[in-house]
Amino acid sequence: MKLPKDRKNNYSENAIKDRISFLSKRSGCSIRYLQSSIIDTELTRGNIENIIGFSQVPVGAVGPLKVNGKYANGDFYVPLSTSEGALISSYNRGARVVSLSGGANVVLVKDSIQRAPFFELENVFKSGEFVEWINKNFNKLREVAESTTDHGKLLDYSTYIQGKIVFLRLSFSTGDAMGMNMISKASEKLCAYISENFPVVRWAIESNMAVDKKPAHINSILGRGKTVTADVLIKEHVISRFLRTTAEEIDKTYRQMVMGDLLAGVLGMNGHIANGVAALFLACGQDLANISESCVGYSYAEAMGKDLYVSLNLPSLVVGTVGGGVSLPTQRECLEIIGCYGRGKSKKFAEIVAATILAGEISLISAIVAGDFIKAHERYGRNNPLSDPGKNQT
Repeated sequence: MKLPKDRKNNYSENAIKDRISFLSKRSGCSIRYLQSSIIDTELTRGNIENIIGFSQVPVGAVGPLKVNGKYANGDFYVPLSTSEGALISSYNRGARVVSLSGGANVVLVKDSIQRAPFFELENVFKSGEFVEWINKNFNKLREVAESTTDHGKLLDYSTYIQGKIVFLRLSFSTGDAMGMNMISKASEKLCAYISENFPVVRWAIESNMAVDKKPAHINSILGRGKTVTADVLIKEHVISRFLRTTAEEIDKTYRQMVMGDLLAGVLGMNGHIANGVAALFLACGQDLANISESCVGYSYAEAMGKDLYVSLNLPSLVVGTVGGGVSLPTQRECLEIIGCYGRGKSKKFAEIVAATILAGEISLISAIVAGDFIKAHERYGRNNPLSDPGKNQT
């Protein structure tokens, strides 16, 4: 049996009620909470199909978090959406430590997003000729690609030859949008122009070499989306009072964790970047699948006398402040809380994300070193009997 649909308006209240009734009968469960939202379902057009309601995940705030960046400068209260107890408290502690240390110094290093079509040629010799043709005609290819968009710009490219197959990795700027739809349209027109002007056997718009929504070394090295780095120097008295450990102990533990990562074959080196990225993405309407590459990052800790230097590198942070899910009401509000909704705000958002993640990394390693990790989860997390409403009802 097919899900009920309203051909005239599939986002109407009646259409949703019909689907809820259908699913309730099929599953034998009462579906109440999915329908409980004040958000107009008409606003979700372009974001979802066959809508049945809203998954409402709690949103907390951390801060103040002092950020010293080119685009984000000042104190921010950052919304994070999560169902993991202790996460907000941990990030809040990290934010306090960072702020008391003068703030997170943040630099946006690079801003580009990729699409990577492949082209099959007659043989390897034709592959070589093809790359030469691309080199000679790139300005024309840029003109063709940019004719499809007001905001996208084709910045550069790289080619990779595997016998008779050529991979063409295109890098675009997309303004304040995450931009994959924008550059897909531009890339398709560029590929069509190539196939009309050079004898290719076949082509496809994506070869997997852009590595969209997957972790990969190439994105870690060359960057994808926003490449952002941040650092902070934490003084001894702050470490002692708020982290309850020493710079030396954190330094030693960090080095042992690096060895653990190497032995495990981990891509990246960090404590829990994924936690902060996921919580920020969920709260602020980002594409959740891009967590996979955005959470690949590198944390570094070094004792400098009795003080502690900590830095962070996020090479492939894929975010936007226009388009996609950022205009949904609650997601828009979360972006507005940090002054990051709309045009001209994506670089500011990226700097705030980096500062927030830095705070989370500092708090986690400190909790592990000081022996507070389990205690925090026992106090704030799901292990607390009072946090389980099911137990209270039985």
